[in-house]
Amino acid sequence: MCIRDRSITSDRICPIFHISSVTNKGVPELTKFMYLLKNRTRGSAASLLKQPAEFDIQEHFLVSGVGLVVSGVVRQGVIKPNQTMLLGPDRTKQFRPISIRSIHVNRVQAVEAYTGQFACLCIKSLKKDTLNRSDFRKGMCIVDPALKPEAIWEFEADIVILHHATTIKPGYQAVVHCGVVRQAVNIKEMGSDLLRTGDKGQVRFRFMYNPESVSYTHLTLPTIYSVQISVVAVSLKKK
Repeated sequence: MCIRDRSITSDRICPIFHISSVTNKGVPELTKFMYLLKNRTRGSAASLLKQPAEFDIQEHFLVSGVGLVVSGVVRQGVIKPNQTMLLGPDRTKQFRPISIRSIHVNRVQAVEAYTGQFACLCIKSLKKDTLNRSDFRKGMCIVDPALKPEAIWEFEADIVILHHATTIKPGYQAVVHCGVVRQAVNIKEMGSDLLRTGDKGQVRFRFMYNPESVSYTHLTLPTIYSVQISVVAVSLKKK
């Protein structure tokens, strides 16, 4: 098993496991295989722990007697109570300073949340106005001020068209899934007139509704739906 796991050097190879949730047949082998796979995120776990904190918001709640709580995954760094961070971006591309009141991991209060953990954070605004659930939208995150986050409207990408029934040209619309960002994008410019199945090209995308905070840590394996596209490389355009 170890030899086979580590001998897979190409993304074109897809192993198949026969498993049963009734008899548990094949499950230990699948678990061991997944454990031995190489980490595809940029940087090792140790190096990510040393980076400024970044937290992807997946859900938000208003808990009686506690206040506003957000849940999600710590993408990098370490988050601790009373830490000052930035929440955003909102619809005006702004980030709001907040304070972490408390942290829960696996429903137990914790003194910190680190890279890779799913955690719940109780937060409060450091401004005079209060935070409401209406202030949140899909794609928002909590980041360390040291990262100096900026929201962008456009980004460029080197893409590969895996499969599409028709041609793709400027004006085409798709949906990008990148980290917690889920938003329709419009093709503004292309390096060629048309793209078809199997073609490669450079494309400039523009978010259609809201600016997003997209860092290079999000761009490891971005996916664009409505058409099967593999994004090879990305450069961010601040507009």
